[in-house]
Amino acid sequence: MARPKDLALAHTWRRRLRRQTSSGLSIAAFCAREGVSSASFYSWRRRLAARSLPARPEPALFVPLYLGADPTQTDSVLGRAVEIELPHHVRLRFDAPPEPEWLGRVVAALAALPRKEATP
Repeated sequence: MARPKDLALAHTWRRRLRRQTSSGLSIAAFCAREGVSSASFYSWRRRLAARSLPARPEPALFVPLYLGADPTQTDSVLGRAVEIELPHHVRLRFDAPPEPEWLGRVVAALAALPRKEATP
């Protein structure tokens, strides 16, 4: 079970880490002056660095795909066969481009399947 977060202690250590950086002292000398162990210093530095990492953005589910020189002219695209290859060797083939909403539901349903069910 994880320990409850002590925000005041985390704040104290953030300030301490900033002071060490600006002190010009080695970590060992700074910790001796502050009366804390080097192990605690390194542990808090790792812990606070892990919390401050930005969340990785989720990749886009769909990206625009333009088959012609002008993306606003879809008449030239209609009537062409479309093939989409998804992970796990799933390939979707259409005689004409499907409706985006329908295709989104199909891809979402396939993504929710375990790997063995998604492959034919």
